[in-house]
Amino acid sequence: MRTVSVTDGVTDEGQESFRIQTERAVYLYQKTGCAFSSLIDRDGNDWIGYKPKGGPKGHYRGIPNMGYETFGHPGYETGRSELVTDSPDLVEVRSSTADGAWEVEWKIRSTHATMTAHKIAAPVWLLYEGTPGGKFNPKTQFMLFSDGTRMACSETRRAESPDPKWVAFCDPKTKRSLVLAYDGSDSFVDTYWPMDGKGGMTVFGFGRTDTDGFGFYIKTVPFSLSFALVESVSFEEIAAYVGNYLPVRG
Repeated sequence: MRTVSVTDGVTDEGQESFRIQTERAVYLYQKTGCAFSSLIDRDGNDWIGYKPKGGPKGHYRGIPNMGYETFGHPGYETGRSELVTDSPDLVEVRSSTADGAWEVEWKIRSTHATMTAHKIAAPVWLLYEGTPGGKFNPKTQFMLFSDGTRMACSETRRAESPDPKWVAFCDPKTKRSLVLAYDGSDSFVDTYWPMDGKGGMTVFGFGRTDTDGFGFYIKTVPFSLSFALVESVSFEEIAAYVGNYLPVRG
């Protein structure tokens, strides 16, 4: 039984992409941007919502947005991507730059997606800039961390995330959450703030230590970023999902 499938050569927001279909979500991965421009849930809500223009309402958005103007961001044309594996339970995509200075591998299963970075040409951060539930509503949406800390998406935070390093963006309207997890050897302060309020986007970064400039603090490869849509906004259920499926160091 096939649990994940891929369609090559589709276009998403102006760039040739892979369309990866699972039971839980549809992933759109831009080939030269080497990043996800859309993550669509069962009801058609896009949890990223990248557009080629519009700042926080458009072209700032994406996952993982790891290298500013260099690599791993929707809309960029700095990389190339190839389909490595297309099996009934795994789609694997390898992305790199022509000079070989950047190289990452994405493995997408029915339960989650995981990127492993093998080469980086500079320190990076790992971001979620997008629209929980399809539309950013910071006063009603909230975040959960692995120690049970809860905060509204209208708040700001600058602190090292507790171990294991995962954060969930919870949308009460859809009763779903997007959980992201980091696994690597570097320790750092993480930053979150809401950008442009309702109709804008989240700005969360593993290894992003500022709100104005450019503080990239993930320097050591290999490291991984995983994310998944979870059909719950319950801390207990999200924590159990992470424990079952997402590779993250405790």
